[in-house]
Amino acid sequence: MANFNAIGAVSTTLTNLIKDNYSSEFGATPEPVVHLHQTNDFKTSMAKENVDSFSVYLYRVAINGSVRNSSSKRTPEGHRFRPSLPLDLYYLITPWVTDTERQHRMLGWLMRMLEDVGTLGSSHLNHNQYSVGTNTFLATESIDIVCDPLALNDYFTIWDRLGALPLSITYVLRMVMIDSNVSIDDGKLVQTRSFDMGKVVT
Repeated sequence: MANFNAIGAVSTTLTNLIKDNYSSEFGATPEPVVHLHQTNDFKTSMAKENVDSFSVYLYRVAINGSVRNSSSKRTPEGHRFRPSLPLDLYYLITPWVTDTERQHRMLGWLMRMLEDVGTLGSSHLNHNQYSVGTNTFLATESIDIVCDPLALNDYFTIWDRLGALPLSITYVLRMVMIDSNVSIDDGKLVQTRSFDMGKVVT
């Protein structure tokens, strides 16, 4: 089951997915730099001469409301646990390069690649080189990659907070289920029942 490592595993998987699939048509030498960004990192540009780079910035984490009131989780062995926490992870991905036309081509490649991938399966999420830990996700678990452009006002808000922001695109990775380790004890099986009705009380 996906534990608390799930958010880190998804972020790391996304960065390595971009790095490993970067198209050879760009002739990237050396290989592209793909970096998990924090807010302060935007103060320094990643654009370097002859180095293609991407930043992956997790700017929002939200609870998926459509399955918020899910039932308790039961393992194949019959043990019950508190309901999983369904999360949606919102990422802002930015191509960095000194040449503007090349940046536009990098963005087009990125969007096409993520659209083609569509879903991150457990083979990606539990990959030894991708994830912060193996077996974070069950073999049956997967996460949808959805392009989710922000409204213009939201972009302006981000620009105001970060100071400057180059051409970027936003994606949401939906239904990251973080399971609980808190078990729910079932009562003992009922063997007999007694009723007070019909008894004479003296």
